[in-house]
Amino acid sequence: MSLQMRQNMNVRMEQRLKLTPQMIQSIEILLLPQMALEERIMHEVESNPTLEIDDAATAPERSDDDRAMGEAAAERDATDEWLWQRKARHADDDGPDKMEALASAPDKAASLADHLVDQLRFVEMSADVRALAHDICCQLDRRGYLPVPLLELFPEEKLEHAEQAWEHVRRCDPAGVGARDLRNRLPAVAQALNVEVDRVKEGLDVIAKLDPKPGLPYGVSDNMFVVPDVTVERDERDDEWIVSIPDDRLPKVRVSESYYQLYERKDVDPKEKAYLKEKLGAARFIIDAVAQRKRTLLKIVSEIIKHQTAFLEHGVEHLRPLMRQNIADVIGMHVATVSRAVKDKYIQTPGGIIPLSSFFSGGIATQDGSEAESSKSVKLKIHKLIHAEDKKNPLSDQELADILAKDGLDISRRTVTKYRIADGIPSTRQRRSF
Repeated sequence: MSLQMRQNMNVRMEQRLKLTPQMIQSIEILLLPQMALEERIMHEVESNPTLEIDDAATAPERSDDDRAMGEAAAERDATDEWLWQRKARHADDDGPDKMEALASAPDKAASLADHLVDQLRFVEMSADVRALAHDICCQLDRRGYLPVPLLELFPEEKLEHAEQAWEHVRRCDPAGVGARDLRNRLPAVAQALNVEVDRVKEGLDVIAKLDPKPGLPYGVSDNMFVVPDVTVERDERDDEWIVSIPDDRLPKVRVSESYYQLYERKDVDPKEKAYLKEKLGAARFIIDAVAQRKRTLLKIVSEIIKHQTAFLEHGVEHLRPLMRQNIADVIGMHVATVSRAVKDKYIQTPGGIIPLSSFFSGGIATQDGSEAESSKSVKLKIHKLIHAEDKKNPLSDQELADILAKDGLDISRRTVTKYRIADGIPSTRQRRSF
């Protein structure tokens, strides 16, 4: 028996999306809420000498001649000082201290979404399914569950691919990730332990008597200080809602004119010129990225408010069904961009500060074929019915479904049960008082 080694050359065409560092940075800027963006801008100012705070608006008034002379002197001093410092440490740019500092810099802790996306890179799937899998990873809560149904996350034409993407995510480590609740995790946990599902259920009977999160009461952090990223106000004169981005807290930055003039000089060393080119480009990019974030957020929220004016005026019961895909289709953006823009962002409304995600909700069809009713308003109706029920004879899920059906909703008992469990409402037997 002989072994032969052969080399073959194959030609294959495929499409791949590769993100440039600038695209990644632009996505990161879009994801940042107001306070985190403020810190990011200050970090860029500290690390990039060509980016400076624009405090011209707060400077005292001076004559034109004094201002011109002062700016020219400051620019010469800044230019000479920078050249002297750069030349003094030129030989040590790549010295051991710098390399040691880079090596000892702590890595950013990987999130659950990062951990799952890294695993999915090696799983074969179509580009459409892969894009949806990435979105599903970002929608998992801190327990690793997917609390929102796929129907509320994606339009109906993408549900088949979304189901495939969800199955890929559920096969990832840790076992049971991506489940809708603890019961949904049992098959995955049983498979990981190589035991029967009944055996897992027996163990759960014992575990159910214990506190599944004993350290949670001690791990509660202080109340989070929230700064709204968007403000919506009612213009009584024109009878319309006005959306604005309150970016007064953000540092106003600009590209340093002195460093730009230094870059234009012909007597600058080529290595220094290359360094200046890189830093000036980075400064311009961060300014453009912050401006693009503002435009994107304003465009998305303005369209959201057009759909949800009744919610702002009358409350949750008037929340219309709305998905991120609907907004993306109207404004001509990718749904992932909309998801990133509203993630962890808050909006100041006349009724208080609420998450932007509060404006999105799935829908329950009506029997007469009119506009569907949002799942959040249906949950509120279930809450009200249970709150007003006779505690000695509480309503069953089927009775709740029948009452809602009389109001014109095409809702099943299973859907009522799902909503009740999702909101932590006990069952009929547990609610009965004697």
